[in-house]
Amino acid sequence: MFNKKILSGILSAVMLFSTVSVAAASFSDVENDPTVAWAVPYINEMSEKGYIKGYEDGTFKPNNTISKTEALILLSRMIGVNDDSFADSVEFAVDEYSATLSKYSTNYAKEISFLLYAGILDEDELDTYISNSNKNSALKRYEAAILLTKLLGAEEEVETNAFVSSSYADTVEIPDSARAYVEYVKEQGIMQGMGNNAAGSPIFSPNTSVTRSQMAKMLCCLIDIIDLSTEVGTVVSTDSFNETITVTINGNDIVNNISDATKYKINGSDVTLAKLKKGMHVKVTYIAGKVAMIENQATIEDTVLYGVVVSTKDSAGTQTVVIADANDTAKKETYILADGAKIRVSGAIDLFSKVKANDYVALTIEDGLVAVLEVVEKTTSAYGTLIAVDASGTYTILSVKDAGGNIKDYEVAADGVQVSRNSLSASLGDLMSGDTVSLRMTYNKVTKVQASSQKKNNSGSINFITHSVNGTTLGITIGDEVKEYKVNKSVKVIVDSFENATVYDLRPGTDIEISLESQEIIRIEAASQVAKTQLSGLVKSINATYGLMIVEEGGVEYNVFVNSNTKIIDSVTGRTVLLKNVEKNRTVSVTGSNASGVLEASVIVLQ
Repeated sequence: MFNKKILSGILSAVMLFSTVSVAAASFSDVENDPTVAWAVPYINEMSEKGYIKGYEDGTFKPNNTISKTEALILLSRMIGVNDDSFADSVEFAVDEYSATLSKYSTNYAKEISFLLYAGILDEDELDTYISNSNKNSALKRYEAAILLTKLLGAEEEVETNAFVSSSYADTVEIPDSARAYVEYVKEQGIMQGMGNNAAGSPIFSPNTSVTRSQMAKMLCCLIDIIDLSTEVGTVVSTDSFNETITVTINGNDIVNNISDATKYKINGSDVTLAKLKKGMHVKVTYIAGKVAMIENQATIEDTVLYGVVVSTKDSAGTQTVVIADANDTAKKETYILADGAKIRVSGAIDLFSKVKANDYVALTIEDGLVAVLEVVEKTTSAYGTLIAVDASGTYTILSVKDAGGNIKDYEVAADGVQVSRNSLSASLGDLMSGDTVSLRMTYNKVTKVQASSQKKNNSGSINFITHSVNGTTLGITIGDEVKEYKVNKSVKVIVDSFENATVYDLRPGTDIEISLESQEIIRIEAASQVAKTQLSGLVKSINATYGLMIVEEGGVEYNVFVNSNTKIIDSVTGRTVLLKNVEKNRTVSVTGSNASGVLEASVIVLQ
């Protein structure tokens, strides 16, 4: 059985048509108007669900018409334009049709692009619906019949029955191309006639505009019929002769019937069924019980994936394995093994039948298929030198260099990690670049870190200083070599015996002595450098947050501090500028004072 995801709130597009949600029973212009009594149940249901809202004055305005643009917005939301499961599809659609829609003045490019992408709207229909002369005009009933039929994926069926006889007396008023569509929506119970003519025969009134009350009824009818759902799985096989595609979903092979109306996409572009290959991960969209669209949105790159085996299957020459994320077993994916795939159990080549549920496995993916399936230990270890700790993303990553010089990233377990450093309890924030580390991984996530460090001292002169959001880095000339060191966030800085100095008191060219722990500076002792009162050179960097400009003069970099009283003048334009707008590599002349031991600029002239 499909685990269908029924789209909720799909009709919220109608918010465009009004502003305030009010229960239908309180709509005075509905309850007191006998001409719309037939619509009260539909308006009541749609307003209670929040699909169609009333106006600020407490009315519903049931006889107001729906514009063509409003109709398209509604249809796009009914097929999931705002649903998370279609986020990638919408992104592809907007990119695909941006050039096409640039010819039109519309604020709803996303919604219209998605209708084009899903095949519900054709490019040659755009003038009819969104040109300046048509976009605000009322939607006619025969046009609604066409759009609703296409929404339900029944256009092919209707076109094969183009010569159906009409049951309406005003058939001649229905465009020839729309008559079969009108009959279809009638058969589905979505649209009915508009009463009888003078002779007592039913009429459809095709050129009458669709009203809000009529739309309420259509929406009620569509909710159950559209039955929008998606399934994600892996292609097992395609059969163009029998018009089927078999997709493994949660370990079950599902044979899907397809038709000429089914759309096939790879990374957003239209393709033929033949382009969907065995092993591709696809999303299948169902509308009204039919396969409306099959999309391969993420080509699996050649890589190694890890997971816990949920189930295996060997049927009709196709071997599949369902694996789950070890840290979130609700996340499952199905993978198909390539012909001749290698199976390794306990380090030796073995049979696929030896792979069991709950085994932890590594899958080597090549061309979208599993080339190697190896049962691996749930707990593994790694050793090396810590290069960096990156906590900027969703997960914390440890970069470690092994004995062979190879750098590998390790993801830290989301539920916490045990850290010790130099045999003392610590945190990830205590680790330093250059630490020797021993990692223990459970399900390929770091759960334990043991780190150790060595301390040493060195001396030299400052070659350069770099301040960034990631901290401060010093380039220190030691002998004939410039070595780069990260400054630890808790560094102790002493300048001329002043023990409360900071890294911002340091100057290029200054002789310093440093204490290192692993590869980070934890202590700096420096002699002060007489600050200049005048300076001419090139701007190397700007930090507007700290009011700092670094200027290079004669191959030496100097810190220039800028305060609110500093005037920065562009000699070319004669205008004053802000520090953040000063360009790098611009020649500057700085005049200031050194009362605080640093160059505090009073005037900066940009040459």
